[in-house]
Amino acid sequence: MKRACVIVNPVAGARRPRQWGEQARRRLQEAGWRAELRTTERPGHATTLAREHGRGCERVVVVGGDGTLRETVIGLGPDGPPTALVPTGNANVVARELGVPLRPEQAVARVAGGRVRVIDAGQADEAIFLAMVGVGYDGWVTAGVGRMRATRWGRLLYTRGGSWLLYVLAGLPALLRLRPTRVLVQRDGRPLPHAYPSLVIANTATYALGWAMTPGARVDDGRLDYQANRRAAPWFVLAMLGAAVARRRLPGWFAEYGSGCRFRLAAERPFRWQLDGDPMPPRRELTVRVRPRFARMLVPGDGAEAAA
Repeated sequence: MKRACVIVNPVAGARRPRQWGEQARRRLQEAGWRAELRTTERPGHATTLAREHGRGCERVVVVGGDGTLRETVIGLGPDGPPTALVPTGNANVVARELGVPLRPEQAVARVAGGRVRVIDAGQADEAIFLAMVGVGYDGWVTAGVGRMRATRWGRLLYTRGGSWLLYVLAGLPALLRLRPTRVLVQRDGRPLPHAYPSLVIANTATYALGWAMTPGARVDDGRLDYQANRRAAPWFVLAMLGAAVARRRLPGWFAEYGSGCRFRLAAERPFRWQLDGDPMPPRRELTVRVRPRFARMLVPGDGAEAAA
């Protein structure tokens, strides 16, 4: 009998992840799998569970958000079993990118099937990411959200479906008080022409709730795409967000676009940045590179596995 492991983050979003984890296990059992369920207890625990329990299985199911998925595929490694996703997080960027149903009941119905798609990841110094690294305005907003989530009311909002309000409350002060540190960027050993107050280096086209900062990016092309913004005024940030919602590029005098395999960021003062929506400690230097063919994901569809 084939073995499967269901890894559940019980505090991921407001969609009753424990319930969906149990339903995913039952769905696998009905399809002839021997399935066990493991629950995370702290940040980073999904990596430990994946190493200890997932590697011995033929399939892993993650019930949680982008952070739980990232921790799990790190624990499984590139040669690990394929991973299915039941999205219960707040943004669910990777699910949107891969076409995984956002309704948990629809995703649960597919955990015993699907086809394998091998996807890339990115690495920012030692940290792995699946979606993006954001520098500047992104970093200020996620830092503000992180501070609010540390409060009782912030945790309550975040776990009751009000995460959008936290981002609005963090975004407005960042918009009005932003004093950007301009960052110099080298792409594959060659400098970009300007110093940038904000930029996004992305493995996915999808950003936030289905927006796109880097339209045309592919999660399996062995490269990372970037949007390097030349301006930082509040009106520009609003224009940037509007273009992202419309999934369009900004004009060239606003921002520059491209792709590469390795980026070197440097600034005179520490800059704010985020990784897959998580605030990171300010840095003066950062190296970002692609990690090709990092994870094997189960996506909707029938047929054999993708070529290994």
